[in-house]
Amino acid sequence: MASLRAQRIVHQAVDGMTPRPTLRRTGLRPVGACVADERSAGGRVQVRVTYQLTGVPGSVARELVRQARDAWVERGYEFQGKDGDWADPFPCVSMRTPGDDFWMTALTGVLDKGKGEGLAAISVTSPCFAAGSPASGGS
Repeated sequence: MASLRAQRIVHQAVDGMTPRPTLRRTGLRPVGACVADERSAGGRVQVRVTYQLTGVPGSVARELVRQARDAWVERGYEFQGKDGDWADPFPCVSMRTPGDDFWMTALTGVLDKGKGEGLAAISVTSPCFAAGSPASGGS
C-alpha cells in the first residue's frame, strides 16, 4: 500500500505537466530499513521512490519543479520549511502530506550551469511502518 501511495503522489505531480516528461526510475530498492530505526533492529521499513523527469529540454527542469510544487499545494500538501527559491535557476521543494505523512521532494540537478539547464527529479518517502504489514503492499 505504501508503494502505491508513493506512486500516486508522484503522478499527482507529473500527470498534468507541460511539457510532459518521461519518468525514469532511479535506485534499486523501493523498500528499506526505516531511517529512524537505523541503529536498531526495529523491524520497521519505509518506501522511497525516485524518478528523473526525462525526455524534455534541460531548460524546463526548473519549471517542472514549480509545476510539481503547484500540483501538491493544490492538494493541500504542506511545505517542509519554506517554498523553493525561485530566483535560483536550480530550486528544490520539500513537502509532506498532512494526513499520512509521506514526504516528497522535487528538485533540479545541474546539467549545464552556463546555459541554465538542469534535470528535474521527484522523490517520495513513506512514513515508517512494520515490515510485513498491510502498508507494505506485499513488497
